[in-house]
Amino acid sequence: MTYTDAEDRSPQLRGALESVIGGYMAAVAEVLLTEEVPVASTSAYGDVHDPSQDDFAGDVEGSVEFTRAFSRRLLGDGGETGLLWCGVSGWCFFHIPEGSGRSLVDSARWMGSGLTPEPVRVAAFLSEVRLDPREAGSGERPFYRAPHSAPDVLLRRLEAFDTESGPDDVVTRLRDTACRRRIVEALTAEDQEIADVSLHTGELEALTDLLEYVEGTTPDDVLRELARRLTRDLSLRARDGVESVDEHREAFSYAEEQR
Repeated sequence: MTYTDAEDRSPQLRGALESVIGGYMAAVAEVLLTEEVPVASTSAYGDVHDPSQDDFAGDVEGSVEFTRAFSRRLLGDGGETGLLWCGVSGWCFFHIPEGSGRSLVDSARWMGSGLTPEPVRVAAFLSEVRLDPREAGSGERPFYRAPHSAPDVLLRRLEAFDTESGPDDVVTRLRDTACRRRIVEALTAEDQEIADVSLHTGELEALTDLLEYVEGTTPDDVLRELARRLTRDLSLRARDGVESVDEHREAFSYAEEQR
């Protein structure tokens, strides 16, 4: 699709850019989830003429964001972490500590490697970040195109990553698949020991409520059934005591069927 100069500010152009940027974010998320990186969400922003982006010397952008637990493991705090794709400068890793008041740009470590590197290269950059988050990449920001310029060219460049079902649906499906794989592997792992864990009754209730919430919200049939069976296992063990730990293992039996 080609846009004329008069159409550069149209909602159709913004929607088209957000679709292809979202597809690019989904492609990166797929590689990361395959490598068991806990992707929490993705985003895409396609208003190429937004003047508020001038403070950042940018225009369109996308992001792949991670869980707070990932941030704690990587950097020792629960601040925001993620990969940002800037339509002017390509990819960077950012970390904003909780309560720091720092901006994303303050913490950015820039990948380089061009404006739209392949998703596997972005995943390799994150591997470098995980080895040394404060030294990976560069603190010096690169510039590959001028802000607000040639949106039609950028759109064509990103069209290879567009998705038919929509990037949000793709990422949801990818996260469900990755979560299902991890749960099945955990439930069926060999040489498992019995953990001695004490819970308050309210904590147990909260955990089973959370599993019931997952059962009711995920579109993945296997995840729903795993959540249902694990909820039942925990509830019955709480009722029947520690001696029943090997009796109530419906989730394990179902996971064995999924291998």
